[in-house]
Amino acid sequence: MSISCTLADTPDLKDQVYRLRHACYLGKGAIEARPDGRFVDPYDEHPNHFSFLLRAESPQPLATVRISVVRPDLGWTSSPARKVFGDHSAFEMMAQGSFVEASRLCFAEQARRDVLLRLIGNMAALADFYEVDWFMACPRVEHTEIYERMFGFKRMAAPRKYFGVGFETALLGISRIDLLNYTSGVRAMRKAHQEAFTHISNLLRGFSSAMMSPLA
Repeated sequence: MSISCTLADTPDLKDQVYRLRHACYLGKGAIEARPDGRFVDPYDEHPNHFSFLLRAESPQPLATVRISVVRPDLGWTSSPARKVFGDHSAFEMMAQGSFVEASRLCFAEQARRDVLLRLIGNMAALADFYEVDWFMACPRVEHTEIYERMFGFKRMAAPRKYFGVGFETALLGISRIDLLNYTSGVRAMRKAHQEAFTHISNLLRGFSSAMMSPLA
């Protein structure tokens, strides 16, 4: 099955992200129902937060993830993990440099390995494009083993209740170099990373100079 990944950079695509999030989190009892059927938070309006949609043959999306790019030299410092783990020494260590963080990971149906690989591939591509030092993720506690086994993430802090939802998450981290080394032998991951990097580079290179200019 061919899977495409799209940056949600239009009102319609963003609306699809927010509706899929709402359905996913509501179905698992992690949020209360919103009257408009959308799950949005203030980070969605920040310029360093990128949401993606994955699709197969159906027009309905398979999954979505939001990836935050933290580069203090660009004035990009906001991240959900900072709100939850900002006082923890492990977070402070990673935040001394730069990182990408995955959040709001949702699947329309049972998680598939190839879909997760594509999502992490986009995370890796943004990390390369913006030349960050670390990968960070805060999955549900019961999902941490997948990140550890498939991608080499390490547990960095004990679980805490995550931002905006009713469950606890662990703080996971791995350096960009270590993740690439860990997954270098996984052909599907290499392919997902390479395809995502080409796609993201084409999308962002045209206006990267403006985006990457340090804020006054």
